Amino acid sequence: MSGGRTPEVARDEPGAQVAMLGNVAIVRGALEAGVQYFACYPGTPSSEVGDTFAAISDGLGIKFEYSVNEKIALEMAFGASLSGARSMCSMKHLGLNYAGDPASTIPYVGVEGGMVIVSAGDPSAITSPNEQDQRHFSNFLFYPIFDPATVPDALAMTRFAFGLSEQARLPVIMRPTTRVCHTSSVVELGPLATSRNEIAFNRDPARYTPMPANARRMRKEITQRYQKAAELLADSPFFNRYGSGSRGIVASGVGYAYTRQIVEDLGLEESVSLLQIGAYPIPEGTLNDFLTSVDSVMVVEELTPFLEERVMVAAFKLGRSIPFTGKHSGDFPVEFEYGPDMVEDVVRSYLDMSARAKIDIPQPALPMRPPVLCPGCPHRSSFYLVRKAFGKKTVYTNDIGCYTLGYGPPLECCDTVLSMGSSISEAAAIAQTTGKRTVAFLGDSTFFHSGLPALANLVVNDANVTVVVLNNHVTAMTGFQPSVAAAADDSEENGLSILQAVKGLGVQHVFEVDPRDEEASLAALKQAKAASGMNVVISSAPCVVYDKRKRGGEKRAPLVIDQDLCNQCALCVLVLGCPAIEVNDGRYEIVADLCDGCELCAYVCNQGAIAGGGE
Repeated sequence: MSGGRTPEVARDEPGAQVAMLGNVAIVRGALEAGVQYFACYPGTPSSEVGDTFAAISDGLGIKFEYSVNEKIALEMAFGASLSGARSMCSMKHLGLNYAGDPASTIPYVGVEGGMVIVSAGDPSAITSPNEQDQRHFSNFLFYPIFDPATVPDALAMTRFAFGLSEQARLPVIMRPTTRVCHTSSVVELGPLATSRNEIAFNRDPARYTPMPANARRMRKEITQRYQKAAELLADSPFFNRYGSGSRGIVASGVGYAYTRQIVEDLGLEESVSLLQIGAYPIPEGTLNDFLTSVDSVMVVEELTPFLEERVMVAAFKLGRSIPFTGKHSGDFPVEFEYGPDMVEDVVRSYLDMSARAKIDIPQPALPMRPPVLCPGCPHRSSFYLVRKAFGKKTVYTNDIGCYTLGYGPPLECCDTVLSMGSSISEAAAIAQTTGKRTVAFLGDSTFFHSGLPALANLVVNDANVTVVVLNNHVTAMTGFQPSVAAAADDSEENGLSILQAVKGLGVQHVFEVDPRDEEASLAALKQAKAASGMNVVISSAPCVVYDKRKRGGEKRAPLVIDQDLCNQCALCVLVLGCPAIEVNDGRYEIVADLCDGCELCAYVCNQGAIAGGGE
């Protein structure tokens, strides 16, 4: 930050009203709490948390790293906590699963400096292959969990979480969902921390080593510390009660924000008592006081009936036989995120009100716009050439990242996707069971994240698999974070060589190619197909968007279709699917503003109708 303008997230101006993205507000909360260490692996919708720390950490004296995967990020944050530092790590919901091994034992050992795990949820699987309700980590593994409903909640809860973590000696999960992560709102800045924890690792093996005898002692301690967390939460401001009516509504996450707005808009303050559940474990007295003051309850929460079942149990223990409206009654679905209209409809039904007036706005029938690779993306060349070499009948297993966009026509280079690094394992098993060569795709970041163990397993078993590592020199899909891999053609990059890593694992047949050199790449791929056993092809070329940014917006000259030579065969469209090629009144044209001059379409055209490009 030296020599430039202090970013809003780091402004030392208590009381200032500032508009912030939800993820940035989490960073601000951590700064106000005196965070000293941060590690992450990027994953939408959490990526901006790490990216913001990356931009400000040096100027604020915060230790920062983009870790190779979420498990390591969690372990790094935990190690920093044991040294007394207030630490944080971030990831998406799937990343918390990947870090599940250390996550399950950290509460046993306990923390020293406050430790906060930001694990962003993605209801409706907007940018993910599944949904997940991380609130179950609370009673499953004894994690206090914060469930922000708004951007100001995200800031305040993060600030509070570090102190709670230290007092209960438990790591804490901050669980914003996509709508909180990517919503902007005005927040009031608090004072930045003026002091930070002293850094010192105090040796105490019996305390930090969960061998069975120690682990059994630790297990008993967790119960007490978890109860301590509930007591601390009872005095927190995250269980707001609004309204005074006898009809009760309990809500969490963005469901609370929607419900609060509906109650205000409809003037229901005297009909409804609304209780926010902003954190778990829920203080027993909070629910008991609420349940004894209402004669029925509606529960608003996305995904599983986690809160609803806890409210039901609390009512049963109190002997309160009152009706419940929620997921178990069939009024709310258990899948996907909610919207204000859905919540209002159930509120109106619950209160025996007239139905919401619905406005029918006719919409034109628009075609679906699937996600596509960018114009000039080297992955398009790689997919095209692999498909040309290996054919339509080969099974192609894929991984998580930009290269998932090999799915569907016209590229059709993706038959399965499961998880980070799984492409190699699935390809090996399919090859072993079918007796046919398969092709596995994964990227440079994914290769170091989870591909190395799978590749080692493949080397040992030597199945007929060709692993194609698509190295675009950056973690592109989540926001262009740096890749662990070194770019072979960029001396400024500091990282690890995929080629050396592959050879170091004992792979005997490795081909390294540039997918922009179609003839050399095709020759290498044909060799890989003809070989026996496993082999690896490293297809390396920079991400076209990232490379353009590094060159200050400069790009290669666009290509042009010679209409006199073009016979409208549609080959360029049918096999590439490049967004820069359009069809207007039967004419195939290249949009100059979109084209990056990669020349793949010129290579594909058998009429010589496409020309231009180059530097």
